[in-house]
Amino acid sequence: MSVAETAPPPAVRGVDPDALLCPGCHETAVCAPPSGWPERAGARPEFSHRDGSVLCPDGRGRVPEPVEATS
Repeated sequence: MSVAETAPPPAVRGVDPDALLCPGCHETAVCAPPSGWPERAGARPEFSHRDGSVLCPDGRGRVPEPVEATS
C-alpha cells in the first residue's frame, strides 16, 4: 500500500452560515433562494440577502456565490 492509500482524508472545514456575505455589497447573505425568482431566469440561486433579494450581480450580470467573512 502506498502512503496516499493509508493517509487519512483531509479535514473538511465547515462554513459558518452566519459569516456569509454578498461579494458585491458585503451585506449578510443567507442560505435561502431569493424570493420571486422568475422561472424564465433559469436555475434559482441558493443564496440571497436577508430581505430575500438576489445577491448583487457581478460585472457580467451573473449572480455570485456568497463569500465567507474574515475576522
